[in-house]
Amino acid sequence: MSEIAASPTQTLRYLLAFIIAAGSVILGFTYFGKTARSGVEALGRNPLAARIIEFGVFLNLFLTLGIIAVGILIAYGIIIF
Repeated sequence: MSEIAASPTQTLRYLLAFIIAAGSVILGFTYFGKTARSGVEALGRNPLAARIIEFGVFLNLFLTLGIIAVGILIAYGIIIF
């Protein structure tokens, strides 16, 4: 732990990586929350289109996981390089 405090650039890298990783997780869950809520609303309005609406919600779920994964990979890259 003393190594991190001794090197300001290393500390900045860890801080930046944490901010990017946390930001991507928050952004991903916020985005998914909004799209899931609108998907449930759409399902209530038009139950006959259930398959298409569920497909859209799952597509947005995978997009959310992609956003989170890219953010974590960028944070990992900042720490490693």
